[in-house]
Amino acid sequence: MPSRRRTRSIRDGKPLPGNLAAIAKALRPAYEQAARDGGPDPVETMARAQVTLTAAALRFNQDLAPLVGKGALAVVGAYYSLDTGKVEVLAGAPS
Repeated sequence: MPSRRRTRSIRDGKPLPGNLAAIAKALRPAYEQAARDGGPDPVETMARAQVTLTAAALRFNQDLAPLVGKGALAVVGAYYSLDTGKVEVLAGAPS
């Protein structure tokens, strides 16, 4: 999960060393969604957004989409809380 310092780097657009720039770029859509959505804990909001966005991207992946469309594969996005030890399904729960 991103630290608050990394979140500030994404927000401020400051250069990051090494591979951190690629990670920040990958997390930018989740950051932007979390900034729009708000919430009491911006890091948790961003982590939840990242789960939802990643699950959606996997569902529409050219190799996985046909399997998802046939019902042969389910892509389920879930959030595990370190505080409570509970898993919350956020997207794609099979019916």
